Amino acid sequence: MISENKKIYWLASYPKSGNTWFRVFLANYLNKKDIPISINEINTGAIASSRVLFDNYCAVNSTDLTFTEIDLIRPDIYIELASELKEKSYNKVHDAYTFNSKGLPIFPTEISAGIIYILRNPLDVAISYSNHNGTTIDKAIDLLNNGDHKLSNSEKKQATQLQQKLLTWSEHVKSWTEQKNIPILIIKYEDLLSNPLENFKKTLKFLNIGINTKKILQSIEFSKFENLQKQEKEQGFKEKPEKAKAFFNIGKANNWELVLTQEQIQNIINKNKEIMLKYNYLKN
Repeated sequence: MISENKKIYWLASYPKSGNTWFRVFLANYLNKKDIPISINEINTGAIASSRVLFDNYCAVNSTDLTFTEIDLIRPDIYIELASELKEKSYNKVHDAYTFNSKGLPIFPTEISAGIIYILRNPLDVAISYSNHNGTTIDKAIDLLNNGDHKLSNSEKKQATQLQQKLLTWSEHVKSWTEQKNIPILIIKYEDLLSNPLENFKKTLKFLNIGINTKKILQSIEFSKFENLQKQEKEQGFKEKPEKAKAFFNIGKANNWELVLTQEQIQNIINKNKEIMLKYNYLKN
């Protein structure tokens, strides 16, 4: 049973791991209409890193604050958001689960109903992240392996999102999956692809959302990658970075086998072997 205060579910993932795809599915499932929801109208809950969200709740404009000062305030922003929610909210997060300079978690446990952590093979993440950033795959691998990697941390250009600490891919995974204070469901991107009915149903049960198998199947159909690509081509997608060719690019599992060189594969494995083994992305 969810307490009165615990109204926020965090939909967490390293970038390009299926977070947006999952939110499209969830938005379609929650939608009462029998037509696909527009990818530009995904509204399952606030995006945790939204600068607009922060500024709406903070007495001081975020542009007047340092990144450290913003992180000190972020927990209070989410507490205030939760106090105003009339129903459960499912909020996208790309930050690692980290703590501010006062030792407080950025995402407070007292308002957190649960976490769905979407996990994807880093060998495939590297390819998708390369497209997303408009960079080489080698550059994307460098970011996956960089413990100081952050999003929206430019001092020169005003970003639409707050700074997000990602850490390495492995550290990101561990930060969420090994914390003990919030209920968590770890779901693999590859399992959502290979057995969508069973695994999307699992996520709905965790989120305490009623199960309607017919509606799940319809929402899976509406969320098929080719349908999302078609929408993006026709309407554009507001979450697509300028440098990316497309947000919904390939969406397959094991594409790395066709794309990555042995050196690139080894660079990822060298930094992430422990977690890749744990989640069966490598064989012993």
